[in-house]
Amino acid sequence: MTQDNFQGYFRDGNFIPCLVILGCGLGYHIETLVERANILSAFVVEREPEKFALSLFTVDWARICSRFQRRGYSINFVIGFESQTSSMEELLGRHLKSVVPIYPFLTMYYNHLADVDLAKTALKVASDVATVVAHWSDYDDQLVRLKNTELNTRNGLRYIRNSVCPTTRYPLVIVGSGPSMDQRVHSLKECRDQVVVISAGTGLRVLMAAGVKPDLHLELDPGYFVYEAHSDLGQGALKDIPLLTINEVNPLVPGLFGKTRFYFKSDNAMPAFLGIADDGFAGCNPTCTNAALAIGYSLGFRNIFLFGTDYGFESTEKDHASQSVYGKDADSEFARHTRQRALARKRSVFSVAKVNGGTIHTRNDYFSAKRSVEQLLLNLERECPDLRVYNCADGAEIEGTSWLAEDQFKLGVQNCESTDTNDLDRRLESLEVELDGCTVSRALPALVHEVELQLTDLSVLVRKSSLGGVRDLGVLANELRLLMTNVSPRKGQLTVTPAQLMANQLLQGAVLRLVHVGLSHAMGCKDSREKVEYLKNWRQKVLDMLARWPQHFARVMLDTRSAGETPWSRTGINMPEPELDQAR
Repeated sequence: MTQDNFQGYFRDGNFIPCLVILGCGLGYHIETLVERANILSAFVVEREPEKFALSLFTVDWARICSRFQRRGYSINFVIGFESQTSSMEELLGRHLKSVVPIYPFLTMYYNHLADVDLAKTALKVASDVATVVAHWSDYDDQLVRLKNTELNTRNGLRYIRNSVCPTTRYPLVIVGSGPSMDQRVHSLKECRDQVVVISAGTGLRVLMAAGVKPDLHLELDPGYFVYEAHSDLGQGALKDIPLLTINEVNPLVPGLFGKTRFYFKSDNAMPAFLGIADDGFAGCNPTCTNAALAIGYSLGFRNIFLFGTDYGFESTEKDHASQSVYGKDADSEFARHTRQRALARKRSVFSVAKVNGGTIHTRNDYFSAKRSVEQLLLNLERECPDLRVYNCADGAEIEGTSWLAEDQFKLGVQNCESTDTNDLDRRLESLEVELDGCTVSRALPALVHEVELQLTDLSVLVRKSSLGGVRDLGVLANELRLLMTNVSPRKGQLTVTPAQLMANQLLQGAVLRLVHVGLSHAMGCKDSREKVEYLKNWRQKVLDMLARWPQHFARVMLDTRSAGETPWSRTGINMPEPELDQAR
């Protein structure tokens, strides 16, 4: 099936993969729906708890729920409060994301009594579909991250733990590489000695071109591209700039910078796997600027200014600052090649609100980063009402920030009225911890074994399931989803082990992609014979992949070559797999 011959999804009779029921009412419509339709995953959404309570006296909820106690079926209750719209959106979004990939691709909505407010909530959640796709990881990506971590820890690494730092009113500036940096960098230069500057990702090149040396550079991306981009600045160009980088960074990157410290993310299984579960930072995904904001807050900064965080662009020909590695004024051969590749990549563009009125173009990855920043700010402001975050970029509107025009930045810095000094390095030193270089290698055998166990469980489930049609595949898909998203202790164990969590993180995204491929192509087949043939083929291909997977993982992760010797230190998610002939 291709984009050209795809005609839409064809349901089998009364089968509904996912149904979101907006409004509980007295429950009679829900009772009728579950009797007449075969609903795989149901969500009952109600913003008035009293209404849901009343339905307990009108319909038999135990009987309704019994229909979802079958293998592969599920029902969820999303009960919020009418007066808390943002909380209702967050609650519904969290529930729906739990059934990816059935949501958002195969989801239907039933709006009871035309509830306008609930419909608006559902539409707002649906507008974040781009973030679901952008956050969807896979095995290749996770494997590179894990291998990089293993290489980085061999000689021991120093990382900062997530601990409370004393608050400071001293201004912190976080710099990305959005197109507005072309104009905004001049106002930053004027106040350089009055602020702490953290460059994020490709924002470093923009600052260096303007003659602004950051106090700290932060990295999040694990790809080899990061090493290539920074190497392109010239040998020794970054030696006096300290680096704060994710544990997953390409192992060649730290050698380009001065003192290097690492950090871990809390929404990642790695800290638990290494026995430092409480040391990770929340809210770091999906971009470097997100990570810099989250860590800057944890370091105690309460006046934060965002530069180059456009999350949008006026012209599709210019989505980065001119001096960034993607910009027209970066004149090295590497930059020109990078720019050409980026222009050749077709990406969907849509419009969002602009900071000073009107709209601006954006795309999935930028929009995902923007929404993640907004959610992070919402959480931080609940925790600390005196946090002040100023948007000094001229791109997409960022909820939770105050936009400052170019001529307002200097006044904004002065209004911080801080008597504190730039003590960034002291704050980092106070959180610094050393990690034993053997930590990962000691834990790897258990992880290799756990990966094999989980893949065996998946193989058994796929092999024994009946696949006579889309309904059967829907049940199997939901079973696979539940198996991958609900990690339970193994027989004889009281708790889930760190190796289980790490193995699940490695495999979950790829398994969900296999589920998505199976469901979307099978439901796109109108001819029943084609559908049966496709399901047979899908099952065999999945079983073949599951059988070969454990050996592939063990071969890559138990390889003891150094970063300088292994080709895995020179790869990334968009590059061909090293030594692919051996994998076959």
